Amino acid sequence: MASQEISSCNKINHYGLHSYQGRGAPEIDLLEAMGGPAGKIPNTPIQRPYISSSLQVAPGVRNKRPVMGDQPVEGHWYTGMTYGNQTKTALNPFFYGVTLVHKPKSYTYQADALSANTQIDSSYFDDFHKYRLEWEPSDLEGKGGYIKWFFDDMFVYGIDSSVLNFTGSMIPNEPMYIILNTAVSSNWGFPKPCPADCDCTCFQCGKPDCECGLPDNFCSNIPASFEIDYVRVYQAVGDDNHKIGCSTESHPTAQFIKGHKERYKTENDKDVLLPIQKGGGPCRTIADCGFRGECSPQSSCVCYDKFTGPTCLANEGFNDQPDPQVENPIQRKY
Repeated sequence: MASQEISSCNKINHYGLHSYQGRGAPEIDLLEAMGGPAGKIPNTPIQRPYISSSLQVAPGVRNKRPVMGDQPVEGHWYTGMTYGNQTKTALNPFFYGVTLVHKPKSYTYQADALSANTQIDSSYFDDFHKYRLEWEPSDLEGKGGYIKWFFDDMFVYGIDSSVLNFTGSMIPNEPMYIILNTAVSSNWGFPKPCPADCDCTCFQCGKPDCECGLPDNFCSNIPASFEIDYVRVYQAVGDDNHKIGCSTESHPTAQFIKGHKERYKTENDKDVLLPIQKGGGPCRTIADCGFRGECSPQSSCVCYDKFTGPTCLANEGFNDQPDPQVENPIQRKY
């Protein structure tokens, strides 16, 4: 399939890619939160609010998929996931993955989501909590590995390689990146079915015709923000499965991206990786710059040293081991 362009079936993968080595479409969700009033939810012991922890893998199960909101039929879904006994955690029956539609149609593929919901309380919205993910990659043959989630050092959910034997997938072993952002789904948590006298074709606070399809009290939470106290990333010393960088010796990527820049840019981007913007965000007072920069006479943030981002809210970071520029001279001649 075109969606598996970089395939482990290929003896020759151009642009410095290794022979017989493909690329997947993995995604690990540390947390996605579902707010709302408490109350019994069908087919699960978990009530709102809760946090979902998920591994998304491809290719997925094409036929006899579980019905969203129902528990899977035995033998038709992944089994063997483990759940913590210090938290109220259970299988997430509301998200089994999606068909990821792309243009052209030949790039469309089915992804599965192995997901668990953990019931939480209001403190998760008011206080700091510690979230930990342990990711042990599979080896280069796709064997072994696991993913485990922890909240406040309590084990929540786990997936090991035996779980993925159901489809032949593997615990991800290719480079991935971390993203911490505010994103709101246009369907997850929204009223179902659509309320009477509302066509639910638009969602916008302040417009009655568009606001009616939003969850109760949704607009009182907008604009939304959250604070991150710290992010720490650890890797095992001397473990060949633990690599640093986006283009590693085991999974070289740089040449392929350089040769297909248009795939990794939006319409107005000049390059694949854009420089980090330091200051320049709109402001009225120093508070708008997080007290980590000044608000200039031109009403834009000017960041102090060691802070960055449009409104100076991020600490300047660095990589003490820069990404290696890996090339394979034998394959490059093709």
